[in-house]
Amino acid sequence: MRTDKTRAVKVRPEKAQQVTEIQEILSTAKGVYLADFQGMTVEVISELRKRCRQADVRFEVVKNTLLRRAAAELGQGAALPELHGPTAIATSTVDEIAPARVLTDFVRQFKTPRLKGAMVEGRGFNEAEAAELANLPPREVILGNLLRAMQGTLTGFATVLVAPVRDLARVLDEVAKRRERAA
Repeated sequence: MRTDKTRAVKVRPEKAQQVTEIQEILSTAKGVYLADFQGMTVEVISELRKRCRQADVRFEVVKNTLLRRAAAELGQGAALPELHGPTAIATSTVDEIAPARVLTDFVRQFKTPRLKGAMVEGRGFNEAEAAELANLPPREVILGNLLRAMQGTLTGFATVLVAPVRDLARVLDEVAKRRERAA
């Protein structure tokens, strides 16, 4: 039994079990994307689920009240956008952006589902921001670019550090050559 400020709320055991399952999904997921699947046929949803499985993305229909309760109990309730209408969650334990890519690619072809919002690393994103996440390059590309930038900076720094020693060696070499010519 959970107590609110105004009244006591009884939670049926099967609902409590569903809340626990949703909490586990939310706590293990790197990225959680909320979608409105209204108007989608069974065939279209099946195709979406198939594409999600191929990308290691879990797609599951949830009740808004249970999702709100699970997120609130995890302390993530404020990160969720307002939930209205049918809601499905697309999550990934591997890549934060993979669900966004799958959903936006699917929307380009089928015009559904509508992305409602997202929650990545405890931060909430509205519909437009969640769609922008799909345009981010993969993590490996970002890390590669960062490594390349760091490597270039370090190479430049090493060149600057070595320059005085190199210049001193040239001067000493020139002095030695002049002494040989003079002798």
